[in-house]
Amino acid sequence: MFLLVVLTNKGNTPLMEQLDVIGLMQALQALERNMSVALMYAGLRIPQFRLLDVLDRMGQATVTEMSQALHITRATASVLINELLAAGVVVTVEHESDRRSFHIRLTELGINKLSVGRKDINVYLSKVSAHYPPEMVRMLNTFAGNFPR
Repeated sequence: MFLLVVLTNKGNTPLMEQLDVIGLMQALQALERNMSVALMYAGLRIPQFRLLDVLDRMGQATVTEMSQALHITRATASVLINELLAAGVVVTVEHESDRRSFHIRLTELGINKLSVGRKDINVYLSKVSAHYPPEMVRMLNTFAGNFPR
C-alpha cells in the first residue's frame, strides 16, 4: 500500500527515493474511515475520542490546555468540549484560583465511552497490524512519530 517513487537521472541511476504521498494519503483516509466506524459503537467521533483520551491522561484541563495538547485552535477545542458537555461525557469544575476559568473532567459516562472506544480501536488496530510484518509496523510507527507537524 505504501509505494516508493524513485527519481532517476538520464542514466536511470536512482537519485533519491520518495514516498508516494497520494497513496499514503489514501491509506490514511481508509484508516480514518475504519477507525470512525469502530468508534461509532462508543458513540464518539475521532476528535472527541482524541480529546477524551488526552483528558484521561491529564486528569483535568482548561480549554487552552486541551487546545495546546491536541494542536488545535482554542475555538475548535471549545466546540468539542461543548459537545461533550451536552452529552454528559465531561463536566466543568471551577478553577480554584481564577473564578473566570474552569477545568473539565471526565464523568463516569465519559470514562465508560472512552473505555469502549479504546477497546474497539485496539481490536481494529490489532487486525490491521496483523497484516504486516513486525518490522514494517515498527517502521511505520517510527515514521508517524517523527513526521513534522
